[in-house]
Order: sequence, then C-alpha cells, then structure tokens
Amino acid sequence: MAILRQNSTYWVLPMKKDFKVPLHLLSLNNIPGGVKMACGSVVLAVLLWTSLQSGIQFTMTSPIDIQVPILSRNYDAYINSSAGWPVLYQQQLKHSIQKRAKISGLPHVDDDALNTYVKFIESNLGRETRMETSLIRSNTKVQQKTPQHGQLIASSPSAEALRHGKDALIATKASLYISHKHCQWYGLDGDECGAFVMSMKMNRTSLGDRCAAQYSKNADCSGRYRAIDGSCNHVNDKTWGMVHTSYLRLLAPQYADGIQEPRKPVKGKSLPSARLVSTGVIRDRDSADNSRTMSLVQWTEFIEHDLVFTPVMKMVHSGNSIMCCRQDGSFLAPRYIHPACMPITVLNNDPFYSKYRQRCMNYVRSLRAMRPDCHFGPAEQMNQATHYLDGSMIYGTTDERAWSLRTFSNGQLSTETKNGQEYLPQADKPLQQCQVSSNTSACYKSGDIRVNLHPQLVIMHTLWLREHNRIAAKLALLNPHWDDETLYQEARRIVIAEIQHITYNEWLPLVLGSKYAKKLGLQLKKTGFSSDFAEDVNPSISNSFATAAMRFRMSMMAGTIGLFDEDRNTNKSLQLKDNFNQPATIEEPEHLDSLVRGLATQRSQKRGLYYDSDLIQMLYKTSGQFGMDILSLDIQRGRDHGLPGYNHYRKHCGLPAAKSFNGFLDVMSKSTVAKLKSVYAHPDDVDLLIGGMSEHAIDDSVLGFTFRCIIGEQMLRTKKGDRFFYDVPNQQNSFTEAQLGEIRKSTLARVFCDTADDIKMMQPNAFIVPSGSNGMVSCSNTNGIKQLSLSPWKQALVKSS
Repeated sequence: MAILRQNSTYWVLPMKKDFKVPLHLLSLNNIPGGVKMACGSVVLAVLLWTSLQSGIQFTMTSPIDIQVPILSRNYDAYINSSAGWPVLYQQQLKHSIQKRAKISGLPHVDDDALNTYVKFIESNLGRETRMETSLIRSNTKVQQKTPQHGQLIASSPSAEALRHGKDALIATKASLYISHKHCQWYGLDGDECGAFVMSMKMNRTSLGDRCAAQYSKNADCSGRYRAIDGSCNHVNDKTWGMVHTSYLRLLAPQYADGIQEPRKPVKGKSLPSARLVSTGVIRDRDSADNSRTMSLVQWTEFIEHDLVFTPVMKMVHSGNSIMCCRQDGSFLAPRYIHPACMPITVLNNDPFYSKYRQRCMNYVRSLRAMRPDCHFGPAEQMNQATHYLDGSMIYGTTDERAWSLRTFSNGQLSTETKNGQEYLPQADKPLQQCQVSSNTSACYKSGDIRVNLHPQLVIMHTLWLREHNRIAAKLALLNPHWDDETLYQEARRIVIAEIQHITYNEWLPLVLGSKYAKKLGLQLKKTGFSSDFAEDVNPSISNSFATAAMRFRMSMMAGTIGLFDEDRNTNKSLQLKDNFNQPATIEEPEHLDSLVRGLATQRSQKRGLYYDSDLIQMLYKTSGQFGMDILSLDIQRGRDHGLPGYNHYRKHCGLPAAKSFNGFLDVMSKSTVAKLKSVYAHPDDVDLLIGGMSEHAIDDSVLGFTFRCIIGEQMLRTKKGDRFFYDVPNQQNSFTEAQLGEIRKSTLARVFCDTADDIKMMQPNAFIVPSGSNGMVSCSNTNGIKQLSLSPWKQALVKSS
C-alpha cells in the first residue's frame, strides 16, 4: 500500500495485485488539533509499517507489442494449442497501467506539465556542454591503440544511432524527473514508479513527433526486396525489427530507481563488483568439447553480429568518446566522471590486475532507445543491427553503408585483390576502426564495424564476401539481361537464404539439442514451403538474448588458434591476445586456408565457467601487459540494461525460483553453487549471465535449461516473425520450389570449399569434428558435400525495385 496526503486527509492506497475492494478514507478533520497531529503520526507509522511488511507488488510486462511462447518444461500445451500464442504483452501492459493508475489515485500529470519537464531536461542537457568541454581539455577520452580503444570499436555508435540516442536520453531523464516529482514522494518504490511513469505518453511533448517519426507506420514499403534497414517486413507494424530500435524484454526491467539505476541486491547497497564475480567463479582451464569444432563458436558470433549490436554512449555535444577511468587504471576525480560512466571496481587483492595497480575498468553505458509505444518509462537499450537474420553484418544496415560496399557493376561487392585473392576492402579510417599503428596497416570494411575483432571473424566475413560475388557472377552468366541492381539483390537474397538454412539446419540443433529444436517446431521442412510466418509475431531481439544468453560462446573460445595443413595437422598457431583488431595475419601465405581448416578441425571449449585467460585479462591488449575482462564487461552490461537476476528467468522458463542457493542444485553442481554463494549474498542477486553459464548442459544441447529457453524463444520468433524467411510462400519475391530445393543444399562445409583459397578436403558437417560418420570428402565431390545449383534462377525475369 501507499500513503497519499490531501490537506489533513490521508488516503490508504492498497497496491496488491489482486486487491478489489474500494479505497478506505481515513479522515482526521473532526479531531482536535493536538490529537489530530498525534493520530496522524500514529496512522502514518502504522500504514508505512504495514506497507513495508506486506510489500508493494507491481506486475509489469514488456512495452513492446509481441506474442511470446512460454517455453517451459510444460510447453506441450503451447505447441499443441489452437490459440498458439499467449495474450499480447502490449495488452497486458495497458491493462496493468490502467488498473494501477485507477487504484493508486496518484495526481494526474497533464500534457503541459510533461512538456515543461521535457524542456527543462533539454535545457539541463545543454548545460552539460561545459562539463564535456572540460573533459576534452583534460584529455579524458579513449586513447588509440589501448584496450579501451578495442572496447570502443566493439560498441561504436553510428551518427544516426547517436541522434536517436540523444532523444532517448532526454526521455529517460524526463522519466526520472517525473518519478522523483510525482510518485516517490508518495511511498512508491522504484518498480512502481517505473510503471506509473510508463502510463504517460510523450505525444504532446517535443519528443512526441521525433518518436513517432522513428516508429512511423507510413513508410514506403513498395520495394520488391528486403529493406536494408529491416523496415517494411510487417504490413501493420513496418518498424518491427528495424535498425536503431529498442530491444524487447521478456521480463520487466529491474532498476533500483525504476528508471535507470542498476538493480540493488536483496540486502545491502550494491551488488558485488562484476570483476569480483568474474574472479570468484571463473577458472582458466583447457576443457575441450569432444565433438564440436570452432566453427560452431565462430558461427555463433557471426549470426550474433547479424542480430545484435549494442552501441555505447558518446559525449552528447561533441560526439567524443567517453573514458570512465584514468589512463593509469585508477578512478577519476568526481568532476571528470561523465554521467554515462559506470566503471567496474577492481579490488586491491585482484589475482591479476593488482600486479599492475589497476583499480578501475572502463565501462560506458549503452546507448538508449526510444520506447516503441512512445511512452515515458524505464530505460531501454538500442539495437544497432537489424533484428532479422538478414546478413546485415555483410551488407550493412543503412543505404549509405550498403552503397559504400558495392561496385555498382554486375551486382558485385567491393574487394581488394592481393596475391591473386579477393579480400575485404580497406577501412576508411584504419586508425579508428582497428588497433593498428598506421593507415597502411590491414584493416577491413564490411557491413559491421566489428569485422576486425579477431582473425577467425575476419575469415568468416571474407568467405561470405566471396560467396556473394561468386553467386552474382554466376547469375550474370545465366541472365545477361539482368542489371546491376537485380544481380546484387538476387545474390544478396540467396546469401541470406544460405545463412538462414545453415543456422536452423546445422547450428541450431547442436546449440539447443535436436530434440528440443524439434519440440519447438524449429525443424526445417525438407520439401515445399513453410506456413510459419505470422503477421502478429514481433521478431525483435530480446534484451536477455542479446546481453546474456548469446554470450555463452565466449567460454567456448580458445586463446590458441591452430593453423592446420591439408592433412589436418598443425605445427603453427596464433595467440588471440596478440591479434585483437589486427587482421593482417590472414594475408600471410596460406594463413587463410589454415585458419579455415582450423575452424573445421580444432575442438571448441566446453560451455561453462571456464574462460581462457586471453579473454578475462588480455581482451583488446595491444603492446601492454594486460587487457580487459570480457566477463566483467558482460556482467556490467546486464546490470546497465536492467536485466532481472537469474532466479527470475529460471522461473520464467519453468523452473521454481530458488529460495536458497541449494535451490540451484536442480541444474548446477554442488561446487558451482558453492562458488555462487561465495560471491553473492542471496540467490536473487545472481546475474542472469552467471546463472545461465553455471547450469550444466541438457541432453545433446550445448546449453543449460535457462539459456536454452531464452535462445529457443528468440530463434522461434526470428523465423516466425520474418516475412522474407527463405521458405515463406506467397510473397512478392518468394523462391520457387525448385529454388528452395537448391537452397536446402547449403552447408557451411560447401561455403568453406567454394570460397577459401585452395582447400581440397572438408567433412560434410563443419560444425562437428571429422569422424567415421563425418569423414573427409573431396571438395570436388558434390555428392559428398552438395553444391547449390543456380540453374533454377535462369531466365527468371525479375525487375529491380
């Protein structure tokens, strides 16, 4: 309950979810003054005590219009039901807000007041120019060729993202102001204030038009092909899945203040330092997987970059980078701390960083996004990728980027030829986009700025660039009457279909487990068309998928990258720590083929609480003795994004919420639970990433119960919510059945064979180590490793859009 005072009248406001009786009015008007004061104090004390004892519960759901399956152990009802999907989150949200607003009786906030608040925040934001100018003068920014520079490359925002992010920042600050002014005074906690603020529209403020323009339903969707920015996929919701829109939420965010501050522990003031958690639970130990290759890890990253890109904030007025620690690793003086900073504390006794007197690890908060419903409310984060599996890491997410990657001749993507082989084109600003020492050093440009992060990722980008150009060249021979635009779009369409087929046919059964994937209806059809697409399924990427679940791959990476010869032997290797954002090694003689063979030969590490030291203390290292810790950064990002703790997600997925740490023993070992107990004070405090990584793998899946649930849910919507998914019929540009038959021959092994420099042999399933049932086959053997034929595309008179 909450207390609202009007003059000398106190209103008792019950806030329980199921409360249905009228409000009680306690009037003190007829009581003498002295007694009135005493009674008033007693009443307030009693009511506040009762409120704290009973707790104030607010049920909130995602602000995004979406239908989400409840993927739990009892999901048979979902799969077999005629209704198919639960109630829309948007409807649940509206009902919740209407009910809470009616019960609470909080003062109405009119449009004039909201407009005043927004103008006040805009004015205050303008005053930050002085502070940012001071930071620039003091050189408090990210320096090139440092670990923080590598960190910035991996999360660099585009100019358009920054423009949208500034509007979202104003909306968040205005929401916080509304919260402080209109509901915290009445005894409402953070979550309740967040729900109260979420009921307010911004349409009558200066933000309203800008939000409406970003989420406009009046976009021109007359094009024949998939839009480069992800728009126009759904007839009624044209901005679903579009670049620069917010992530979706499976669970309501948990912010300490209901709007933006990181969640608090059950007891105490703050959660344990992300670095303390990392050192407390992680061990660096070789733990190779028995059957899965590094291809599985690399494909996970490749499609993650297709679906997910979380940019960070920059200085609002100058666009300069933000640095949250001093260059020597100590904390900044308060006057030099930018509001976007959320640095990670490194303790004095840290087992590694204490040797170098590092106390502060840089972390800049993620760029905000406007809420799709154009309401005020808790902070949401932006996806700088499209939310579709559409090859955006190859082709870009804006027309400007896409055009910069094309030759505009015969449908080809731009390349640079070196030693007779095609490579990605040189980056426009190598010193900014790589951790290199000169503008002449190799640094590549692709659809995604993260292309250069490490050699195996560069290899994957290079092969798929070549695959596009190979297909475009063959289409040009088959259809000499096609112009450049048609050749480019048709080649792009086929490449995207190949990526989708490989993801759902080869990768997903290994990650989720074949039985679970089949149970969810994610098994692809072998012939004909699919009826999966649903207009009312929002494919937008969930924050928990992007920020936690897909990060499982980091524990499977190896610090030593093997270089394999044609006999699959290795006597050379690369160290990951020496090759972050320095991709020139792939141009060394035979290195490209050796790295490709390595992807198909070297065993991945097992998924779990074992991370290679190159990732937890050498990340983005250049010439220094240390780098950053990927796990600490990932934990901090989850808190920045307001992700509820692991216990909430395991309950969402069908497991009981643990009341004590021993409640985790249903999915974890005793030793793992002991580690969690040593760093966290309460089971509700455990971060989603750590809890998910702590679970043991289920059946033939790479994942544990909770991450399997989150990733399965997302991949279901990614397919069902995509009008242009390759096997969807009756669309303007659907494939024919003959063309589908060829698309279904796609394998990663065939792409390796067709696009590497000179690989002779490959196993049919590159995600699995070579064995008796997955033996080596000549690349020229198109029966052993099937090859897509483009003959069904001959004379297909397709007009360009």
